[in-house]
Amino acid sequence: MQSLLFGTLLLLFPASILALSGLALPDAGVAISRGAGATLVGLGVIDWMLRGATGDTARALLGGNLAAQVMSLAVNGGEVIAGHLPLQGGSASILHALLSAMLLVALRTAQPPSPTAEPAPPAIT
Repeated sequence: MQSLLFGTLLLLFPASILALSGLALPDAGVAISRGAGATLVGLGVIDWMLRGATGDTARALLGGNLAAQVMSLAVNGGEVIAGHLPLQGGSASILHALLSAMLLVALRTAQPPSPTAEPAPPAIT
């Protein structure tokens, strides 16, 4: 759900949202931020539509979201350490770390497929 909210805000108000992290954007930065916002909205829609998923589908959804959060944490933290982002921009790292921990717990507790489940049919190529 946070993807949908943050993505919408980033899509509509990129300069204002990133100003909260101490960033001023040139026009190209605004365009790139809007593109990132559109991607986040898409992820939010996927998450919302699969909110009742179970089994392998739930594990795949949680794993994909975890990968996105871990990579975002690494990028954001790395950019702050490298001096490319102001220190207040590192506040996003806290959010990414918390979301990563929550997703990891959810992934570890998500029910694995039952041993009697039939395997998926082979893909047609």
